[in-house]
Amino acid sequence: MKINLLSILSLFFALFLLCSGYLSLQNALITNAIESRLDYFSSNSNPAVRSNDTKLGEPDPNSLTTSAHLLNSFVLFNQWVAYLNQEESTPNHWIALLNTSTHVRPTWPNTYVELSKLSKDQQQASQYQQLAMLFGPYSPSSRLLAIDQTFTYWENSHVSQRLDVSKQLIAITRSWSHRSSLNQMITHSKGKQRICNLLAFNKLKVQACG
Repeated sequence: MKINLLSILSLFFALFLLCSGYLSLQNALITNAIESRLDYFSSNSNPAVRSNDTKLGEPDPNSLTTSAHLLNSFVLFNQWVAYLNQEESTPNHWIALLNTSTHVRPTWPNTYVELSKLSKDQQQASQYQQLAMLFGPYSPSSRLLAIDQTFTYWENSHVSQRLDVSKQLIAITRSWSHRSSLNQMITHSKGKQRICNLLAFNKLKVQACG
């Protein structure tokens, strides 16, 4: 029986869809497992690191496809584990994963937010922040980063910038849907005292400010 070209192409296409579906399902399962742990870390007052968390936070080097979301989740997860284990280092492979994420999804602001947070060079951090605002001016993660950076480097910020982020802080504080992310940002911000003072002046209460 003679097999024509169309049949061969159809077979390859079917195999491609089967492999892609399996890899997508695998990525989704890993992402859901990590996100579940991230929710646990952020919603508990005294979270504990499990024995298998280290394994969960290791990307599979043999994976043929990885989403930008999963790459970012790996970094966020490992940051939490390092924080809970009282480790202050920033491994280079975190930066490498985020850089890969920018290639996979170059216009996703969340990646640039994380790169800005991890950057030890203030100028480079500022460049990442600008990219985050460029690709996601209304994204909660971009706005929280702008608030954090402005209140942290208050003396070096323009008056117009201070006014703008202060308005954003008040608006985002009044939105309960972003309360968890807001509390995390305030807790770890070097400008925490200024942020809490502004919220107290406007009679707004958040858990991070006590």
